[in-house]
Amino acid sequence: MDDALAYFLDLRLRLRGRPEALAMVDRCLVLIARAEGAASLEAELIWDAVEALRTDLIARFGPKAPVTRQ
Repeated sequence: MDDALAYFLDLRLRLRGRPEALAMVDRCLVLIARAEGAASLEAELIWDAVEALRTDLIARFGPKAPVTRQ
């Protein structure tokens, strides 16, 4: 969990001045904080929030491109 938190905090610093991008990063940070030690009901609510975020990202940027290896 610490690596994910560090990644999103660094990303938040790099995205300063871009309010829409910061809002997405903040949503991720909230999910990370809620997931820490979450009970099963809370985990289900977090999963629903992750799915909502995934749906939002797909709507904004399209489906995930396939991974290519060189």
